[in-house]
Amino acid sequence: MRKYLQVSFQTLTGIKTFIDLGDFSYGEWIIYDNNLPKYHITITDTASNSNNVIKSLIGTGTENIGSILGRINSKNNTRLSLGERPIIEIIKKEELIELDLPPLPDHWLENI
Repeated sequence: MRKYLQVSFQTLTGIKTFIDLGDFSYGEWIIYDNNLPKYHITITDTASNSNNVIKSLIGTGTENIGSILGRINSKNNTRLSLGERPIIEIIKKEELIELDLPPLPDHWLENI
């Protein structure tokens, strides 16, 4: 379990929540599945095979995290996305929450 900063925003369409990794989180992404945080990618984590594959794909300069997620979605019929902050936002609440977000499953990154 790791603590994450969850920010709740009031938007034109209602309250939206977002996991904020901060301004200094280079090479880290929270991946959402159907608008819920499910995975945490960290390219500095060498213990995870999927993080190493993503690091090598991004390192070649031919892929970015968005294109990798698009290929995973089309191949595995998933709805993975990056969390997007609302354009017009009014912060309602910030809180630390504990989540257990694993890296992406290895089999999703095979043959992409």
